[in-house]
Order: sequence, then C-alpha cells, then structure tokens
Amino acid sequence: MKTSVKNKIKNDTQPALWAGDFFISKPGRTVEWLGGVNYDNLQNVFSKIKSLLEYDQNEEIHLMVNSYGGVTGVGMSFYDAVRSWLRPNLVTIGSGDVDSSGIIVFLAGEKRYLTKNTTLLFHLAGRTFADGKRYSTADMENMLKEDKLKDYQYACVVSDATAGRYSPERILELMAHNTVFTAEEAVNMGLAHKVLE
Repeated sequence: MKTSVKNKIKNDTQPALWAGDFFISKPGRTVEWLGGVNYDNLQNVFSKIKSLLEYDQNEEIHLMVNSYGGVTGVGMSFYDAVRSWLRPNLVTIGSGDVDSSGIIVFLAGEKRYLTKNTTLLFHLAGRTFADGKRYSTADMENMLKEDKLKDYQYACVVSDATAGRYSPERILELMAHNTVFTAEEAVNMGLAHKVLE
C-alpha cells in the first residue's frame, strides 16, 4: 500500500494536484471559469491568463471549466481571442456541467480533458424577454436571424473540434434536440482528448 502511494507522489515539497494520471505541477498556473458565460467571467479569466502570459508565454495554463452556459457572443469572444491573438498554451479541463456556451469556452484549449462525471448539453440559442417590453415583427425577425447565425457559428466551432467527424448540420440537429453527452461520448466525438479518472 505504501509503495503505491509513494509512486503517486512525485515530490513531497512541490504542491500538486492529481486527477488520475494527469498531473498539474503548478496550481498557480490554473485558472477557473465557474458559472455563467458572461462579461464578468470573461474579464476575470482574460486578466488572469494575460498575467500568466506576462510571466511565461510558453508554459501551460490550465483552465478548469464548470459552466451552465450563457451569452454565445461572450463564449465566441473568448474562443477567438485564445485561438487567434492571445495564443496561450491552454489546457482545458471540463468538470461537472460544461453546457451550451460553456462548451465553446472548453473547446478553446489545445488539449482538452473531462472529468468522468462531466456532461455536455447542446441546444439552440434562446432569449429571455423583459416583462412589458414590446418588439415589432422586424425586431423579432432580426433576433431570429442573429440567433440562427450564432447557432451556425457555434456548430462550426464544434464541428472543427471533431475534425469534421460531425458536420455543422449534424451539430445543429443535436442542438435542436437538446442533446446531452457524457464525458466518454465527448471523447469519442473528438471534443475532448481524454477522460480523467
């Protein structure tokens, strides 16, 4: 028994986190996206990632994602920034709920892992309206057009993550049926690289 415990401990003096055979050697390079995909979380996570990049641009940054989703445009802003101009060496770890726009945040990582009890929910865009707010048919047509465009952009990002195994049209079908995937199913789709035990 003592031997197996010793094998798991690389260095007693070094702080470490264990997740199965995945070892995060520096918790100080771990950032958390917890809760909604909203402007506050976006600003907070960007700020932390930029600070870590100033310290070391090449070392991995681990982003733990647990999110029920939120504003699609915020998720896309994060994804585009990470993939196009910030370019951190980002590893994402999905844990618990990785739903809706939270999936886009998760997919920003070059390496993507899920804990074994994680689920991913896909659905079409929706809106919440304020009480008593009036919209014209032109307003509603424009909202519908925008939502369909965002759904298609979302489906394209997910399709790209599957390396084309799932077309954007197939992803849209899954979204239309409010589809939930397990961590293992997400790995089989190509959305994640491994399930952490």
